[in-house]
Amino acid sequence: MKPLVALVGRPNVGKSTLFNRITRSKSAITDSTPGVTRDRHIVQAEWQGKQFMVMDTGGYCHEKDTISTAMLEQTLAAIREADVILFMVDVRSGLTYLDLDMSNMLKKHFQDKPVYLIVNKVESRQLAYEGEEFRKTGFSEPWFISAREGTGVADLLDEIVDSFPETCLEDEQDDTTRLAIIGRPNVGKSSFVNALLGTNRHIVSNTPGTTRDAIDSRFKRNGKDFLLIDTAGLRKRTKIDKGIEFYSSLRTEKSIERCDVALLLLDAEQGLEKQDIKIIQMAAEKKKGILILVNKWDLIEKDSKTSKKYSDNLYAQIGNLSWIPIHFVSALTRKNLFKAIDTAYEISLNRQRKISTSELNRFLQQVLSEVPPSSKSGRELKIKYMTQIGAHYPVFAFFCNNPDLVLNNYKRFLEKRLRQTFDFTGVPLSLRYKNK
Repeated sequence: MKPLVALVGRPNVGKSTLFNRITRSKSAITDSTPGVTRDRHIVQAEWQGKQFMVMDTGGYCHEKDTISTAMLEQTLAAIREADVILFMVDVRSGLTYLDLDMSNMLKKHFQDKPVYLIVNKVESRQLAYEGEEFRKTGFSEPWFISAREGTGVADLLDEIVDSFPETCLEDEQDDTTRLAIIGRPNVGKSSFVNALLGTNRHIVSNTPGTTRDAIDSRFKRNGKDFLLIDTAGLRKRTKIDKGIEFYSSLRTEKSIERCDVALLLLDAEQGLEKQDIKIIQMAAEKKKGILILVNKWDLIEKDSKTSKKYSDNLYAQIGNLSWIPIHFVSALTRKNLFKAIDTAYEISLNRQRKISTSELNRFLQQVLSEVPPSSKSGRELKIKYMTQIGAHYPVFAFFCNNPDLVLNNYKRFLEKRLRQTFDFTGVPLSLRYKNK
């Protein structure tokens, strides 16, 4: 495993800003509102040719509400998992009782881990002088930086990577299957991830919008590596506020771009809504594998025909996207969760499937002999041959005398027969018609 560096501290000291600078991204949401980051958020980074993982965390605080308590639990879990701890404070706010409390906790319970005291927002000599008061925390060598401007960050990273054991820095070949957990807010995405991992990796709350960033979690099943990307729920554009909600939505869309297979979670009681269909269409347009998971199935009164009726109703709503498989799951009881992961893996293999040109042309000749193409104009359409092109998803090129003569219903027929002959369950196909 690559070394793990955790950024911890009270809310709004600049952890997410430093996280984005180290990872050279805008992966974590930054906002002047305290408590924007809630879950642990892990991204790979590289410095001086050495790779490591960086973990952003929610703020350390003592509020009694559900979210704050969960954020505290996440912070403590992050410290336990980390190889290196960056304890961040804010020079402009001065030394607070929360800073002192956290420093005492780190010195008492985590003496075996390297801890760096990071005094952030030091953008002048006067602020550097004022930052000396943080020596009262017991960490005698504070690092003065400005995460926003980048001052001092390079020297800090030099120090951190030099402390890593060499055995942890070897690059690893990544054949991970990436699964994005998508859907509307509060359908159980974080509960689904936690149930798979067997830990409270993500904060779960009945409050819609608890998850804001796209969070990555790794796990193994049957010797195969998976990356779960839990995302903030996509709302209707008209219901998205400026700022935090808007950027959460953008990150969800980017998460779909990153994944191999998108797992759309539905609330069994609420069913499929227009926004769900838009999410499915977004994943299909990006040529991602898709699996629909009907969550909270344990809450539905059932008989032997309930699941079939439910599936038929869903397929009637999604129309020409009926190639998407449907599973009924429960994050609470863990029913069918691993069956869903196995299906998602099969979909990822379908998405990578390559079919030889000779096999495709035997298929084409069989189809043309059974149902020859017709043309409204009366001109003869001749499809000469076909082949598979493209690398990341299935694309098939049909070469013919005049592509404009191919009718839409015949295009749908060819796609249907392709799916019947070769297994492309859960995978959008791209069919292109070219002049010979």
